[in-house]
Amino acid sequence: MPRIASRALLLIAAMLLPAYGFTEDALPKGKDYPAAPLYTGKPAASVDYSDDFTNIYRTRFTEALTFPVVFAGEYSTTSWGCGLACTETAFINKRTGRALNLSFKSYSIREGVKVPFGAEIVYMKQDSNLLVTYGSGEEGDKPAYDYYALKEGELSLIKHVDIQGE
Repeated sequence: MPRIASRALLLIAAMLLPAYGFTEDALPKGKDYPAAPLYTGKPAASVDYSDDFTNIYRTRFTEALTFPVVFAGEYSTTSWGCGLACTETAFINKRTGRALNLSFKSYSIREGVKVPFGAEIVYMKQDSNLLVTYGSGEEGDKPAYDYYALKEGELSLIKHVDIQGE
């Protein structure tokens, strides 16, 4: 997603969340989830294909090892189409060649609909283990922000914030 759109979504969230009983202090912040120092060494010699997901998308993950680190000090990202108007985004550790346990699918926003279907990544940084997504899981679900923390090579959901009124 373009950087301007990501920042716009975060700005909107910052304005709306206090109105729904959430204060900025109640939400996880990237600075509270510091990443290991930025990995600048050689990429892993090969991708760890020990799970089915990584094995299925082996070409994408192999290519991603050549991409720059964008998350948590040592992860690059790769994306691919997963059907009509759908994109799946996944992460691979440049040092170990192992993919993260979660990937994120988002579908193009339909005309007149403000909330993305699926989980669109709106926050990730090289120096933080925090990742934030925005969207709705199923048709009719409330829009929400999901906050994930990377710990010991796995992403875990740490906070789910439903957004009313969208």
